[in-house]
Amino acid sequence: MERTFEAASSRVAAGPVRATIAALCANLVGIGIARFGYTPLLPAVIAAGWFSPSAAAYLGAANLAGYLAGALGARAIAARLGVTAILRLAMLLTSASLFACAFPVSFAWFFTWRFLSGGTGGILMALAAPTVIAAIPPGRRGIAGGVIFTGVGLGIAASGTLIPLLMRWGLIETWIGLGTLTLLLTVICWNGWPAASMSRPSSAPSQRTSASTAALWALYLEYALNAVGLVALK
Repeated sequence: MERTFEAASSRVAAGPVRATIAALCANLVGIGIARFGYTPLLPAVIAAGWFSPSAAAYLGAANLAGYLAGALGARAIAARLGVTAILRLAMLLTSASLFACAFPVSFAWFFTWRFLSGGTGGILMALAAPTVIAAIPPGRRGIAGGVIFTGVGLGIAASGTLIPLLMRWGLIETWIGLGTLTLLLTVICWNGWPAASMSRPSSAPSQRTSASTAALWALYLEYALNAVGLVALK
């Protein structure tokens, strides 16, 4: 009886861990690889004659525009399709975009898939962490949040490490390798998302003061200026 109780307790405790890993993978895929993986590939894309330097820069801008659209529309899309469904779909489409970029059919083809990968990355960035954090016990949310956003750094490190190795086989093979990696991560965290009832935000009425609203808008402005600065440095 005691062993049964301990086993059940361990299964319950594993839920937040799996959910945290799922959100980490989502950030790793949507931001770390799909977004920052393009930067080290940019010289190779130009050198291979796929696109001119100006066209390649526009493709980078398409990805950033997709992130903005995805982040702004994430809540509305999740309200229609469900949070878990849209997170799974976003990760699948991100993987599909990387496979599609292995074949430079045309500028429009590449632009569409880079914009789509930005959109799915924005959705993952906007939904993955809040969905999981809501299902984490309050005492563990700080640690879980830190682990989740480690996925971005891990993705950047993975891109910078794997891409030079994959480029030994060729540019097409590199895109396929990145797509395979993101698809594997998608499968790993497929069943790791918390149930909708667990991740539903509190229904308690919100009591916002004018001061807190002003602080929130100031935070929005700070992040917007930070984004502008990062784009200008590229």
